Amino acid sequence: MMKIRYLALYCALTILPVKEAYAHHSFATHYDSNNIVEISGVLTDVKMRNPHSFFEVDVVNAAGETERWEVEAHAVPVLRRIGINRDTLKVGDTVTIRGPRSRRPEKLLLFGARIRTGSGEEFEMLDSIRRAPDYYVTDAREGLERFTGKWMTYITGQRVTESPMALNARGLEARANYNALLNSSSECVPMNLPSLLMLPYVYQLTLEGDTLQIYHEYSQVRRPVVLGSRTRNVTDPLFGYRSGNYADGVLTIETVDFPDMAAGLASAWDPNGNGADIPSSEQKVLVEQYRVSEDGAQLTLDYTVSDPAYLDKPYSDRIVWHRMPADSPIHAFECDADIALRSTQNAAVLEE
Repeated sequence: MMKIRYLALYCALTILPVKEAYAHHSFATHYDSNNIVEISGVLTDVKMRNPHSFFEVDVVNAAGETERWEVEAHAVPVLRRIGINRDTLKVGDTVTIRGPRSRRPEKLLLFGARIRTGSGEEFEMLDSIRRAPDYYVTDAREGLERFTGKWMTYITGQRVTESPMALNARGLEARANYNALLNSSSECVPMNLPSLLMLPYVYQLTLEGDTLQIYHEYSQVRRPVVLGSRTRNVTDPLFGYRSGNYADGVLTIETVDFPDMAAGLASAWDPNGNGADIPSSEQKVLVEQYRVSEDGAQLTLDYTVSDPAYLDKPYSDRIVWHRMPADSPIHAFECDADIALRSTQNAAVLEE
């Protein structure tokens, strides 16, 4: 008989550390990493969507009753990269799924951190966004060409705690008033900068003459930059007006004139938000400085973001990407508004 097994706290701490984050929403407000469950049952619904996927599993409990569990999982690009496609998981398949349970005790809901199919295939979804790559791709090109290609970064973690940013009184008040059930992610508003730069999705740089084309797989955001021009350029006003230059091995991009945004400085899921969105104003300025390692295998970004409306002083940090094989696919990312709202509604209101 299939049943639910509650795993030891030791497993919870070693398999799913509380500091880990999952892209798009604040994992810490949705799931309890100290309460790991494993379910076995039959898939009754499979929705591979963006920004998250959802499965439903019929499970027979210890009393012989059938319970329908909901399983939240990664977006389509992340699933595809670990080998899960629309033929991998089908209605009627038997599966075993392990992961942290919802913080809302009334819901039969968990995040699918590890999935095993009836045929014995296993997919580790936690490691898919936090581990170093199993490839090491170098590049011997010179100059600006060395920056071009496909890159990938990995989640560094977040928790429900204070932000590392030097928030002023207005920033602290905005963060304290954050409502996990009412946020821009539920309306398919793309992550802004610098949050967008931390996502574990393909980050592609290409050169077209004097224009550096920046493409984010997540939400299919494009940020072209005309290098060496004083004319600031814009495609989507949400991501400001950009100018850039390249000198002495450093690619610099400055962006200004962002609109006011509810999660403009940080999102609840990222290390800067640490469990709550932080808004931004029209005074926000972002400076990105990129360097490529000597062997061309890593792209390092040192960024500084300022916004006197919410910060006492500018905040600086570093992000590192690994070069991907040139033939690595880029997957379409169309946000499903119903799925985004469904994901947000799974949140629990927590006291810090």
